[in-house]
Amino acid sequence: MKPVTTGTRIRVVHNHNKHTYTIGNVYTVSSIDDDGTLKAADDKGRIGNWLRWSECEPAGVSIWSRIATDVPEPLVRFLACFDGIGEIALKETVVAAVLAKLPDLHERIVTLAATSAGAAATGCNLPQKQQNH
Repeated sequence: MKPVTTGTRIRVVHNHNKHTYTIGNVYTVSSIDDDGTLKAADDKGRIGNWLRWSECEPAGVSIWSRIATDVPEPLVRFLACFDGIGEIALKETVVAAVLAKLPDLHERIVTLAATSAGAAATGCNLPQKQQNH
C-alpha cells in the first residue's frame, strides 16, 4: 500500500514484521515514520507498534459512517449509546421495527443522549468526520 495521511483508515493484511495488530482488523493511522512504517490506533484508541505500509490496504469508509449519513441525527445518537456499533450494518426497516416496539426506551435514551452527560457517554461512538484526501 502507498503511504497515506494520518487519520486514514487501513486494514492489516499481513504480519511479516511481528507487529501487534490483528490481521483483518481496521485501524486509523496515527503516526508515520520516514522509513516506510506507521503506527495505527484501534477503535478504542489503543496504538500498536510500528507496522509496514506493505502489510496494509486501504479500508475505506466504515459501515457505521455510511449508516450515519443515511439516518436522522437522533437515531445516530441513539445507536451511539451501544457498544459494538463500529462495524455493523443494520437495515433501516429493522431499526424502525425495533424502535416502534420500544418507544419509551427510545425516548429515554434520546433524552439522555441530548444532555451533556449523554454526550460525554456517547461521544466516542459518534462517527468520525471524514477527511478529504
